[in-house]
Amino acid sequence: MTGSRPLLLIPTAMEREQLHAALRQQKARGLSVWDRFQVETCGFGLVAAAAMTMRHLSLHRPSRVVLAGIAGSLGPECKVGSAYWFGSVVCDGIGVGEADSFQSAATLGWNQLDGGTCGAPIADRLDLVLPVRARPVHARAGRAELGLVSRCAASANRPAAMTVRRRVTPTHASGGTDPVAAFSYAAEDMEGFAVALACQIAGVPVSIVRGISNEAGDRNHAGWQIDSAIAGIAESLIEYAHLAPLVRGEPRGNTGPG
Repeated sequence: MTGSRPLLLIPTAMEREQLHAALRQQKARGLSVWDRFQVETCGFGLVAAAAMTMRHLSLHRPSRVVLAGIAGSLGPECKVGSAYWFGSVVCDGIGVGEADSFQSAATLGWNQLDGGTCGAPIADRLDLVLPVRARPVHARAGRAELGLVSRCAASANRPAAMTVRRRVTPTHASGGTDPVAAFSYAAEDMEGFAVALACQIAGVPVSIVRGISNEAGDRNHAGWQIDSAIAGIAESLIEYAHLAPLVRGEPRGNTGPG
């Protein structure tokens, strides 16, 4: 599936309005970026995002997709008020049990989609496309690239968020061959895996940029830095629009952590 302008998906109307305003503040430099995309909202949460992404893919037939919006930090790699591109997304919450007793689909030996549906089987993890030069500094320094955790329900408190991070982080030595161990899962959202799965099915490359508005588990919105997070997204999209599109090819399915 290829065709028109790239598609920019934004989960909510609030994020869309604030991102448009942040790009307007950059005047021609920002508005030219907005105009390069077909911009749509994809809805809040995994279910709405999956359904609406498939609808927008069918309607617009884009050459590639970018998902942009706010997220919560799971670790020091993602600082509140900044924005980051992610190289991998993991689905957390589909499986059996809860909290420390939770077992993911991959851990149980189940695939969310079998290989006959869209090529490689898909369990809990999908690779994403990184723009050229948008690779995070810590990745260029030889440490793990950033990974994103998509959840059905956001973490209610900081201990719960740390449980999520431990759950998706490999505890065994990979010897450099484990694709999951190549990523530091350092932020939490509620749409990324759904959008990536829809794009995988449709054969459309997808990138995700998230502005970090808060620490995951911090439910006091008074302390969130939404304006700074969205300003960071705007700068990231401006850079994206002036770079060669892709670092790696189309994302591929992979079994998830565990």
